[in-house]
Amino acid sequence: MYRLFLLLFFIFLVISCGGTSEIANRNTPKKSYSGPVFVKNQLAAPQSIKSIQLYRKGNADNPPIITLGSSDRLVLEFDELTSVSGQFLIRFAHYDSKWKKSPIPDIWFIDGINEFNIIGGEINSLNKPSFFHYRKEFPDREINFLTSGNYMVHVFDFDTNIELFSLPFFVTEDAGETINEVETLYNARSTFDVVDQLFSIYKYPKGVEFPQFNLEYFYVQNRYWGSSVQTKEMDMSVPGQIRFYTTRQNSFNANVDYLFLDLTELTPDGIEIVEWQPELIPPKITLQDDLINFSAEPRKMYSSVSGKPSGGRNAQYVEVEFRLSADSFDKNTSDFYVAGDFNQWNISDANRMKYDRQLGVWRNSILMKQGQYQYKYFQSDKNGTGAPLPINDSISNIQQEYTSFIYYQDPDKNYQRLLHSAIFYSAPN
Repeated sequence: MYRLFLLLFFIFLVISCGGTSEIANRNTPKKSYSGPVFVKNQLAAPQSIKSIQLYRKGNADNPPIITLGSSDRLVLEFDELTSVSGQFLIRFAHYDSKWKKSPIPDIWFIDGINEFNIIGGEINSLNKPSFFHYRKEFPDREINFLTSGNYMVHVFDFDTNIELFSLPFFVTEDAGETINEVETLYNARSTFDVVDQLFSIYKYPKGVEFPQFNLEYFYVQNRYWGSSVQTKEMDMSVPGQIRFYTTRQNSFNANVDYLFLDLTELTPDGIEIVEWQPELIPPKITLQDDLINFSAEPRKMYSSVSGKPSGGRNAQYVEVEFRLSADSFDKNTSDFYVAGDFNQWNISDANRMKYDRQLGVWRNSILMKQGQYQYKYFQSDKNGTGAPLPINDSISNIQQEYTSFIYYQDPDKNYQRLLHSAIFYSAPN
């Protein structure tokens, strides 16, 4: 009996140590990433964490914007590629309009303890690689937000207290009223671009002191939170309201387009998916070659920047090989990257494409979940000067989504309030 006990205890130790090791060996990122979606001080997720979503409850397409004091909730979802259930810590931080951390204590912006756990998770082990799916809603009865502004949700490993990733969201007061419009200009600038010039009228609420000094105005295109544009052009000739707008030089490109990928059904169709290898672990899909100036579709994007990963219990992760045919670009001077809402639009060495001389295309494979996604190719010079630039197929205007944000530096408090935000669109082509 004693020997049986020792044997069972040994087996338990092996299983326990194996699980702990797998969680402890997460490939955590070493530094934050600055890109079109990533805001300052945001941390990119490790390779083991996929399909991250943060949205206002009701529809996964909703932006991560809630109204202070309302019944709005945010939903955080993500997967971890592992066979062992994990445990995570969630903390929040308040930021100003430029994503600098606010110098205020937690009790000024959080009602409750600024920390809660995510445990358990829903396992999917029917397919390989296996993963756990996690979901958390907030605010709730345990924690609530006391002030408006820019926020970040920070996700930590429970055992090591190492931060794994972070995501921005917004709490607005919905105070006042905005009227927004878009004017599309052709042959603008010296480069003859098609641009969207934005105009807004803000009818500010009573109690706003010195609006000409204490208000700030920002625009964001297609939810690229890290690429917001501040405008200081304004007109206060009408009492009780301010008209602000972008100049032609800081207006937005009107021809930003996207390529779409539907991985709902993992079967070769000869159009999008040309090869399917289910016998591999993970299974592999090869896509049809993308052709610059021919592959993008002139339609409105999926509103989210995190895609539509499948939430079903039988959803699979697959390795997807992208192929880019870009004969008009010099392969000796250019580097190409593929990025999309399947990887938080993260542009790094992991998604840099390699040129295949035999096939005459650039190739790269990325692990992603079944679902629907949008993506783009980015180009940089091999000397590494400047950030990679997106390649837009279209030369005409395409409907774009814009978000306006109006911040107020409260003279009685040492932080910025987010008075109002609104989503609006350019006219369809």
